[in-house]
Amino acid sequence: MNRNYSYDDMPAGQTDPTLTHFSIDHDRSYIIPVLKQARRLNPQLTVMASPWSPPGWMKTSDSMIGGTLKPDAYQPLADYFAKFIEAYAAEGVPVRYITPQNEPLYVPDGYPGMSLSATQQNNLIKNHLGPALQRRGLRTGILGYDHNWDVTSYPESLYADPATSPSVDGTAWHCYGGSVRAQSMSHNSYPNKPAFQTECSGGTWEGDDQAGFAGAMDLVINATRDWAKSVVRWNMALDQDNGPTNGGCDTCRAVVTVTRGADGKWSYAKAVDYWALGQASKFVRPGARRVASNTLGAGDVQDVAFVNPNGSTALVAFNSANSPKTFRVQWGDKWFSYTLAGGAAATFTWNGPQSGPSDPTAIGSVDVPFDNPDGTQALISYDSGMLASQTQVRAGDQWLGYTMPGGASLTSPTAEVPLDRGGWTATASSSSAGDPVGNAVDGDPATRWSTGQGMQPDDWFQVDLGSQQTFNRLVVDTTASNQDFAKQFEVYVSDDGTDWGKPIATGPGSTLDEILLPQIKGRYIRLVNRSSAGNWWSIHELNVLAPGGPASTDAGPVGDVQRKMAVLPDGTQLLVVYNPGHSPATFDMPLGDTTYAYHLPASAAAIFTTRQQ
Repeated sequence: MNRNYSYDDMPAGQTDPTLTHFSIDHDRSYIIPVLKQARRLNPQLTVMASPWSPPGWMKTSDSMIGGTLKPDAYQPLADYFAKFIEAYAAEGVPVRYITPQNEPLYVPDGYPGMSLSATQQNNLIKNHLGPALQRRGLRTGILGYDHNWDVTSYPESLYADPATSPSVDGTAWHCYGGSVRAQSMSHNSYPNKPAFQTECSGGTWEGDDQAGFAGAMDLVINATRDWAKSVVRWNMALDQDNGPTNGGCDTCRAVVTVTRGADGKWSYAKAVDYWALGQASKFVRPGARRVASNTLGAGDVQDVAFVNPNGSTALVAFNSANSPKTFRVQWGDKWFSYTLAGGAAATFTWNGPQSGPSDPTAIGSVDVPFDNPDGTQALISYDSGMLASQTQVRAGDQWLGYTMPGGASLTSPTAEVPLDRGGWTATASSSSAGDPVGNAVDGDPATRWSTGQGMQPDDWFQVDLGSQQTFNRLVVDTTASNQDFAKQFEVYVSDDGTDWGKPIATGPGSTLDEILLPQIKGRYIRLVNRSSAGNWWSIHELNVLAPGGPASTDAGPVGDVQRKMAVLPDGTQLLVVYNPGHSPATFDMPLGDTTYAYHLPASAAAIFTTRQQ
């Protein structure tokens, strides 16, 4: 039996671009009554709607399974969203947020899904969905992306487009790939765009109940420490067989398990996820603001703190170690000690204003506030753990780091020209039989080199330039396999292919890495992966650029930017540059002996770090 349905299903071969047959009748028997009951119990309930697929007739697959959006279906899909929002509002269920597509970079072959690239989603929001909601006076917000932490370039590309950004209220994140720190890095790139953690399932793969509780507590604490305004464990309720399913996950654990007994009566049991979520949801009220606190990290006591709208403070703590841990909580000039059993969590609440200052060194992070034209504040928060999440290059005895928000670019003072690849030889630690190493340097972005197996630390890709060359930029393009980039990379240069010395650059990796280097000479270049992932590591094209003749003098609009300095407790120096305007701005960025022109999109920030080796 086909369990898939949309609000405008049509017989095979037929379409309905005017949505004449649109109806939410399917939801009236159960879904809408349950939502209304939930809203009666909690009037502050926020409803977010995320489709797994548009109606099949809107897609290239002519099915809710597979495919992508047809070129002539963008406006019908936008109108489809608007009609859904209006219909639900008429039933007493206002929808606060929508996302254009659940997990747009994953296309399942056995249940509904749809490929929707960042370019396609940008077109949908900018030219169709945003205008459709505005024309109808609908205040429902649009959250972009709705997928994993490992492709931050997707949501940031929406913010970088000044015609799209006003229609995007934030980013929806899932937890199945990458690191939660991506939320903070993306926030710091576009500090006026909030993060929402909208899906993260627990399941049998985590192990026993204690391991499941630890996974849920890790999400509650670290998603909110990294700017999430929501935390969702998916599914809310399942039966004892982890169902019902529709071709999807059959090992996912519910927050509540519902069971029907032999007598026909139903009962339910609260899973470990319920108790983990409750550590925050029972004590952290809607509208609460997270406040700075240090955390001892994985294998020790982790925590997150909030101030509620009524002024009370809530501190959620979890001991991720196996043995008891005693810690001290200090709040201004007051403090208390507590011992927490291994694997246990506790939430502490108190009232009243803080007396006495906080110790920034003890907290371990710095906050850098900027002023927006409308009187609001854009807040950048940074700690030493973020250094691994930005590109860094070695210049003398220093590591120089920089962030590149989506839409940002760097222009060299001299024209850069790709080195001739005619005499290059490529080698790798492993290769797929169908994706040999030469594909990465063949000039054809449709071909690729791949490891042929999931990424493992110390995987490497290497090119012999044939002779010693001078260069100052590497361009590693994995766009056509958008999730197959090295999640953490190092770059080495050698004259003999044997003595590699220290890395000259390191970074988190992305679908298109443009790695700036202080001008360097070498014959061999080696890229090393330092992360583990199920994806193959792929490179579609590698280019090595060298300084050329004079560059164009047009670096773009100068604009007005705000600059602030800060120092981390470990001595790392920060320069944060924020563009509060509505247009891109350009400013000088020194790197070693070269000064580049940095092009920063509107409402974006760039962070530059300097630390000793």
